[in-house]
Amino acid sequence: MFLPSFRLVVPFIFLFVTNAFSQKEFRPCRSGELYGFCDENGKVVIPQIYEKTGPFQGNIGPVVREDSFWWFIDKSGNFRFNTRRWSNQAPPQPEKGLYKIKYFDPIFANVTEYYNRNGLPVKVPNEDSLRADTIIYSIFNVQEAIDRARLKLGTLYGLDNLDCSGFIRYIFSPFGINLPYYAREISEAGREIPAAKVKPGDLVFFAGSVASNKTVNHVGMVISVKGTEIEFIHASTSKGVTINKSSDPYYKVRYLYSRRIFG
Repeated sequence: MFLPSFRLVVPFIFLFVTNAFSQKEFRPCRSGELYGFCDENGKVVIPQIYEKTGPFQGNIGPVVREDSFWWFIDKSGNFRFNTRRWSNQAPPQPEKGLYKIKYFDPIFANVTEYYNRNGLPVKVPNEDSLRADTIIYSIFNVQEAIDRARLKLGTLYGLDNLDCSGFIRYIFSPFGINLPYYAREISEAGREIPAAKVKPGDLVFFAGSVASNKTVNHVGMVISVKGTEIEFIHASTSKGVTINKSSDPYYKVRYLYSRRIFG
């Protein structure tokens, strides 16, 4: 069994190391019928593109997207997580420093997720720990994720539900990160990262057998970056779980973009 070794103990009193940017006060502000955030001088710092906004709670703030759900964004405007609460409800508040999100998924049934005050997904060992004076949780660790992925090298495609998207879910699930069923849906999670800033742990997305069709059909996880070359691990239909490089001709012409799920 894979057990993440990197643990954080979070006491009731939370201390944050902040820089000048994070200390700025962001205030909800409106333009027409849409909302965003302005600084204390009234300058728009996060675009007014949301149906509703709420006050920032430390490093993250609630917004209502076009899907009518409350989401949380960071101070750069990056989406952190979907609260699964409708706009006519109040956005969730942290309980002992963690946001608890529960929802029903048509494939995975009842799902519970936890996020810390930076909006990052975390893994809580069990519900009993939420009643303790401190909360012990694990958070995404790149090297542990890569080590876990390598354990499956050579596994036949589809065995143990390890198709391309199932393999990625297998890698991320021990860290409290619940990803959708299909690669195309996974490609909407996290945030897009420019190719020049890709790092290990990021996900890379590819078109299918017809390279000119720019629809996501395949996904892998980056395990190393050397200059402009990316090495990634994935579940290939022909070779099973294997490692390829972005310079390999088949994948070079099918690469679409990269996304960061964990931060």
